[in-house]
Amino acid sequence: MKKVSLLVLLAILASTLLMAAIPTSMYRLYIINKSGYDVYMKLEGSAATEAFYYLTIPAGDRDEPTIKVFTIMSDLYKRTTWQCNGAVSSGTLYVSGQMRLTFTPCGEMKCGFSPDWRDQTWIDRCTGDEIVLTDWIRKRHAGEPTMEKVTYFRILQKGVPAWVAAHLYTGFWNYGCGTWYYRLRSYRLPYGCAWRYQY
Repeated sequence: MKKVSLLVLLAILASTLLMAAIPTSMYRLYIINKSGYDVYMKLEGSAATEAFYYLTIPAGDRDEPTIKVFTIMSDLYKRTTWQCNGAVSSGTLYVSGQMRLTFTPCGEMKCGFSPDWRDQTWIDRCTGDEIVLTDWIRKRHAGEPTMEKVTYFRILQKGVPAWVAAHLYTGFWNYGCGTWYYRLRSYRLPYGCAWRYQY
């Protein structure tokens, strides 16, 4: 009988130690939807927590955003997001504190300049002003690492092909006396390695 009691006590102690090893901190995740469409986010936790969340945020706009607050466990989550009437993106979400994610209006590029988006059409769309760029500035307005602005949509890029980059193009078409290329690309924020919402 003493051996059985000792085994039960050891089993309880072992399970308590294992539970103590799992990070159990809970944090609030604020999601602000200004996109104009419903946003759905699936979060799958690591093997340590086995946490799973499916978050739904109804459509809101810039004037009347929808704000939802969720309480989730601290973890590095595998993330899948559906937004902008069906655009699907995936990546990770690192939750180690309070976070606020703002889903911006679909199709709206955030003001700021980078080598990828230096054309005047994009600048006018952002600011309405004509701006002369004198050097390479990488500045994307994606908020701060705990207050991030989320943007994801597909765009069509077109132009005269540079044949050294032909492997990047989606296709070609002939018009008049010239050949033109087109390429489907994704515009997404936040971008880079400093963010908790990663693509």
